[in-house]
Amino acid sequence: MQDFSYLHKGGFAMYMLMAMSVYAIAVIAFKIWQFKKSNVFDRSFIEPVLRDIKQGDRTQATKTLETIRGPVARIMRVTFECVANREMSQKSKEAEITRVGSADIRYLESHLRGLEMTAMIAPLMGLLGTVVGMINSFSKLSSAGTRVDPSILAGGIWEALLTTAGGLSVAIPALGAHYILDGVIEKMRATMKDVSVQILSLEDEFRKNERLLAIDQARKAEETRLKREEETRKQRVQSDAAAEEQQKTAPKKMSTLHLLSPKYSGGS
Repeated sequence: MQDFSYLHKGGFAMYMLMAMSVYAIAVIAFKIWQFKKSNVFDRSFIEPVLRDIKQGDRTQATKTLETIRGPVARIMRVTFECVANREMSQKSKEAEITRVGSADIRYLESHLRGLEMTAMIAPLMGLLGTVVGMINSFSKLSSAGTRVDPSILAGGIWEALLTTAGGLSVAIPALGAHYILDGVIEKMRATMKDVSVQILSLEDEFRKNERLLAIDQARKAEETRLKREEETRKQRVQSDAAAEEQQKTAPKKMSTLHLLSPKYSGGS
């Protein structure tokens, strides 16, 4: 009950500061939930994915990135797709990567301006309440005329200073939370830039691997063609040998049939 009496004595400024404190707490709780949902604090997948990409295991890298949510995984996937797309120009690749990264950063920065505004306005609101309280105190003091009671002035001053204390109590935690949250986002921005630059720098390596893969595929295709030609030649040789064997056995059969005919059997 004492706290509510302080609110009442602080006047409208204290109620405004109370509303600001509720808003600041809500923003801080929302940002913590947002960061957790966006997988901001998980960086354990970055090195394994980069290792898979450097080793040329694109399938495994893509599969891993598809199962992970968050800005870092998204920018890695987009950068990897842009590098793999040979039809895109370098300018288009950079523009697409910047677009996706900026959208994710804007999402993470949501409501930070409101928290910063609360930290800036709360002290001013407290000061305004103090000034208004001091005006009321001196107004009462002047209306008392010659019957001046120091307790009236002292009581009015400490009641007026309540708003200054309330404003600082709201502004200090809000400003501290803003810097902490902004630092997390700044670190996320640096990580996103770092992984995208690393993947872009591997473009020449991707081209080299693609050439080696094309050469290997061409070699395998040539080996398959030669193997098929060899099998076809063997089948042709076998067919020719079977036909020649049939030609050799055909006169013997004809001779046997000729001797068994009635003309040579003595039947006439």
